[in-house]
Amino acid sequence: MKPGSKAHKCARYCTLASLLLAAGLLAHISHAQTPTSNIPEPSTVPGGIIAPEDPLRNDNSSDTSRLLNNHIAQQAYPYTPPPNNFPPDQFGNMIPDFSQVGYRYGNVPLPTVPVMITLQPSTDPLVDDRVRIQAAIDQVGHQPLQPLTLRDGSTIKARGAVLLQAGFYRIAGSLILKKSGVVLRGEGNQANGTILIATGDFRHDFIFLHGLLDPTFQGTPQYLAQYGNSKEITPKDPLIIRDEHMSPVADEYVPVGTRRVPVKDIARFRVGQKVVIERQAKDSWVDRLGTSHISPRPQDPSRTMNWDARQFSLRYMRKITGIEPRSREEAKSAAEFAIQHGGQIFMAKKKNRKGMYKKKTEVNVSRLAIQQEYVIDPKRLELIDQEKKEYLGYSWDPSVAPYGHTADQSRFFEHVHHSKKNKSSHSPARGSEDDYEDEDDDEDDEDDEPLEDDPHWKPGYLTIDIPTTMNMDPIYGGGIVYNLERETPIPHDVGVENLALWSEHSPTNPEDENHAWYAVTIDHCEHCWAADIRTRYFASGIRAAAGAKHTTIQDCSITDPVSLRSEGGRRYMYMLQGQMGLVKRCFASDSRHDFMSGAKTAGPNVFVDSEGIRANNDAGPHDRWTTGSLYDNIRSNALNVRNRGWMGTGQGWAGVFHVVFRCAAKQIATFQSPPGGTNWVIGFQGHTGASTVQFPGDDATYLMPEASDLSKAPRSLYWAQLVARMGGNDTTAKILEGLVGVEGKNTYPAPLARQFATAEEIQVNEAAQWPDWTNETDTGK
Repeated sequence: MKPGSKAHKCARYCTLASLLLAAGLLAHISHAQTPTSNIPEPSTVPGGIIAPEDPLRNDNSSDTSRLLNNHIAQQAYPYTPPPNNFPPDQFGNMIPDFSQVGYRYGNVPLPTVPVMITLQPSTDPLVDDRVRIQAAIDQVGHQPLQPLTLRDGSTIKARGAVLLQAGFYRIAGSLILKKSGVVLRGEGNQANGTILIATGDFRHDFIFLHGLLDPTFQGTPQYLAQYGNSKEITPKDPLIIRDEHMSPVADEYVPVGTRRVPVKDIARFRVGQKVVIERQAKDSWVDRLGTSHISPRPQDPSRTMNWDARQFSLRYMRKITGIEPRSREEAKSAAEFAIQHGGQIFMAKKKNRKGMYKKKTEVNVSRLAIQQEYVIDPKRLELIDQEKKEYLGYSWDPSVAPYGHTADQSRFFEHVHHSKKNKSSHSPARGSEDDYEDEDDDEDDEDDEPLEDDPHWKPGYLTIDIPTTMNMDPIYGGGIVYNLERETPIPHDVGVENLALWSEHSPTNPEDENHAWYAVTIDHCEHCWAADIRTRYFASGIRAAAGAKHTTIQDCSITDPVSLRSEGGRRYMYMLQGQMGLVKRCFASDSRHDFMSGAKTAGPNVFVDSEGIRANNDAGPHDRWTTGSLYDNIRSNALNVRNRGWMGTGQGWAGVFHVVFRCAAKQIATFQSPPGGTNWVIGFQGHTGASTVQFPGDDATYLMPEASDLSKAPRSLYWAQLVARMGGNDTTAKILEGLVGVEGKNTYPAPLARQFATAEEIQVNEAAQWPDWTNETDTGK
């Protein structure tokens, strides 16, 4: 029989199919749960909980009488409105609305997708179950999408679930879910549930929810041993950018928290269209942050890399909900004002660390730096143009757009009036040099001028569904908007749930690293989830990577990591690197970074009602320049939002426009704000101050520091914003509690009768495992 011929392929297929059928028939006879020699027999406590996952074991400093954050009784109810007295910062940036993160914008329950194929564990404790599980996943992926009604009455499209019944499954390699509407589900995540064991002495991620893996990617141990640690297997999201579908953002300052983006040509867009808002950066911006010349790392200066502005063009995916034209004269006037007043002076009240205001002080707002220890006077802001001696003033009235509402804060600044005023007769004597930075030398002034508009452009505003989480300033880069068009569609409604995931490792080496790395990686898919997952012995936990959008990670536990304890890139337990990600009611132990974001994460992202213990490093934004994260009722060993300086390879500023709300940490916390941006801290429980290794930066903005004020605030900012968006009353709060709060936790159908997918149901081809399926894309239909 000639290799590669149809007869040869058929013989190989029939042989493998018969083996699968035999394994299925044997699985009907016996249900093995024998672990391998290097996976310890789990000891149990009443209730079947695995003892090593006891969150307070060996933690003598823990207060065993308090309730862990992830065990909260209620989340959405009772309802307390979001605060409406948080003023914008000196640039007009406001705390954004974070309520649209997570699966289906956070207000829709995770679906219970009907089971299509059920598998049982093998009678052979050493058999590799990867092929038959992957074949079942792909078989479901070839079924048509069917309407599925959720508990709130909304409808999605799904294909089906693969159910793994309780027992042990050994997986040599990776499992891949790449088609819309496919779910991998177990029958419990504890010792008597479904336990998937990642085998093999090579580094690899275990379960992928991923729509854009390289076409040559395989989950086999041979492939992963050679390429499994390569970034090339997960290429960047390819977007198609057409000139006819693109418009520059208007040459004016666009603050954080707004839903109203000025563009030079609205004719290129329509309501309901998905767009990308790309915030671009100039070298002057990197200079302003102080990251163009980062101090070298002691003992190893060669590791420190300065920032390159070309690598900091961040893409924010949004949907247009409204379009509003404006006159060319208005647009031109706004652009000229933005360019001319790049070196204005604010008259502001200086605040101390607790948020109390001191005397009014003159503050330089140069193009290179902004002294972040100043905030605007809520009643009056005065600007002076240094050269024209021109006085500019306006008043801010919180009743115009109270915090938590959708009105646009740019209305605060519409009534700007011009009047000549002598600077010397108005302003106080120049302050100390500590209050000022040198002015820009204007070597790139030609870049600061407004671009020449096309006479056919129609200027106006795009209203977007989710507020901005990064400001855009024409002086430091500005931005563009273009239609969201992908070369390859990405899958939606993909989930992994109700499973225990363990990694094989050396029983004698607690720092063994030749084994599985991340338990779950979610990338290049949207409206996906990981729920009720318990992982043990991996180097890291669950990651929603840069291509993940509207991801929910809920009710998960990541414990007992096996890796080097203090090296970078390890023990990253819950990592959000994409957009609109949500982590809620989760737990981690023995982390390096338990709740974190990665470099250049666009946001918004939310971590809420979760707990980490015994971490040897901090929670918070990690690496370079994450924007728009909310840490809400997070308790960890350490929590920082700061300038990381030479840490890592020269990480510099970890993030901007973050909110730390009612969080707690044991170690001294450092909260800083970078030049030109703000981080907000509200109701932090713990001590704040300088860290052991401190880098330059101004204090974050502390709001509502007094207990009397904090008692009037909601328990959770995220849940208050969500309820406010959906109706803003106790009735709405009760409904949301039952859908997506504690009462809305996933429930799973009772175990089904024993059954096994036949060989005919699991279609397996030979070359590259499934050659007819490998290059298929998910159209979402």
